[in-house]
Amino acid sequence: MQINLGRCFVQSLSLIVVTAFIIALSGCDRVQKDLVPTTEVTETETPHKLTIAAGTPGGSFEPFARAIAAILMQQEPSMAIDIEPSPGSVENTRRVHDNPNSLGLAFAAETYLGYNGMEIFAEEGAKTNVRVVTLLYIAYAQLAVTEASEIQEFADLAGKNVATGGLGSGTAQTLERLATAAGIWQQITPVYKGGTAGAMALQSGEADAFHWLVGIPNEAISELAANTPIRMLDLDAPAKASGFYKQYPFYLSGTIPAGAYGGEGPPTVNALTSLTRPQPEAPVNTILMPTLLIAHKDVPAETVYNFLTSVYSAEGTQEIISATQGAAADMTIENSPKAFVTPLHAGAYTFWREQGVEIPQQAMPIK
Repeated sequence: MQINLGRCFVQSLSLIVVTAFIIALSGCDRVQKDLVPTTEVTETETPHKLTIAAGTPGGSFEPFARAIAAILMQQEPSMAIDIEPSPGSVENTRRVHDNPNSLGLAFAAETYLGYNGMEIFAEEGAKTNVRVVTLLYIAYAQLAVTEASEIQEFADLAGKNVATGGLGSGTAQTLERLATAAGIWQQITPVYKGGTAGAMALQSGEADAFHWLVGIPNEAISELAANTPIRMLDLDAPAKASGFYKQYPFYLSGTIPAGAYGGEGPPTVNALTSLTRPQPEAPVNTILMPTLLIAHKDVPAETVYNFLTSVYSAEGTQEIISATQGAAADMTIENSPKAFVTPLHAGAYTFWREQGVEIPQQAMPIK
C-alpha cells in the first residue's frame, strides 16, 4: 500500500488553515461584540440622565426637585439631572408615564387618578408606567382673599373670578372637585394662574380669590401677605358638608396653623392700657393632600433604593428639610404610608420593607 505523503501534507495544511480561519473569525466576532455600545439599562445600572418634572415658580415642587437632584448627584456624580418646569401634578403624571428616565412630583390625587385612568385621564388612558417612591410633604389647600373682600365663606365664590392654579395642575383640579361637590363650579370664572402669578392676580384685582395647594410656609403666599392683608377661607367645612372626603378618599382634613404667614392679624386696643397690640392669626380648617415623588417603572431599582437610603439617613433628612425651608418635615418613616396609593417602584418596595413599613395591597409592586 503506497501513501502519497505530498497529498497528505497538502490536506493537513488546508485543514489547519481552515481551522485557524474559523477561530480568527470567532475571535473577531467576539471583539466586535465587545466594541458595540449598548443603550440597554439593566436593573443595576444607573442611567446617564434623569429628568425631574417639577412645578411653577413660587410653589413647593421646585425646591423639592432641586433638593432631590442634589441628593441624586451625590450618589452618582456622573449623572446628568434635568429639572423641568411644569404646570403641576396632572402634567407631571403624564411626563413620568412617557419618559423611562424620569422622576416627578405629584399629588396623591393625580397619581391615583392617572394610574387608574380616571377623571381628566379617562380619555387619554391610564398612566400605568407610574410608580410611587415616597411621601415628600403634606400640601395645604390655601384659599386667600383680601381682608376687605366681601367673600366670607366658600359658597361666596359663586359669581367670582378665582385664581384656581395653573391649567393642568393638581391645585386647579382640587378646587374644581370641591366646587363641583359644593354645586358652585359652574358659577365660578377660573383664572388659571398659580404660585406667584396667582398671588399677583389677587393683589392686582384680576382675581377675587387665590387658591394654592402647597406646603406651609409658602413663598408666594408669604410675599402676598407681606404686601396685602389677606384672610384664609375654611375649606374643610364645605368638604364635609358636600361628601367630598367620601368621594375623594386621598384627601385629608387638617388645619392651617396660627401664625403661618406673619402671625399677626389686625391690631386691637387693650381697654386697660390703651396699648395697640397685634393679635395672633387664627388657625383655619382646610383640606390636605399628600405630595409624592413618583418615578417611571424603568428607572433602575438601585437608583431609587439608594436615593431613599440617602434621604432617610440623619444627614439626608436634615439636608432636604433645610433645602425646603422645613416643608419636608412631613417626610418621615411613620408618614410614608400616606403615599402608598398605587404600586410602589421596585426599589422603593425593597427599601420600605426593610424599614418594617406595612405595604397595603394596592401598593404592591408589579412589572
